Amino acid sequence: MRDQPTGAELLAAAQKVMRERILAILPADRKHEALMIANAMSIAARQLEQGEAPERAELQALAGLCELTPVEAGNPQALHAALVEANRELASAIRAGAAAPGQTQRGAILAHLRQVARQRVLESNPKYLKA
Repeated sequence: MRDQPTGAELLAAAQKVMRERILAILPADRKHEALMIANAMSIAARQLEQGEAPERAELQALAGLCELTPVEAGNPQALHAALVEANRELASAIRAGAAAPGQTQRGAILAHLRQVARQRVLESNPKYLKA
């Protein structure tokens, strides 16, 4: 078992200090950089909280769309490599017309792309989806 606080909690605490204390004392020309750092910390914390589940779900969906054999990626690097390859296959299928109007896979491909975009926004800017 890991010590407490967790990595996500540590990032959240560091981000709070950055926003509430450090940002206030920085010169104006450095505030934008500090906000970028705080935002990156927020994204990292959300990714830590979700773990590999979103990537595994994306890979499973891509395996169905591209008729690939589902890959049981055992580590983050293998999972990333499998996702890159599966997304290349999907892009190739789209270029070949698989998502064109009237094609049987069009609805499934569009639904998948919407889900992937939604997941990315959940990690990068979840407030946008609440609006």
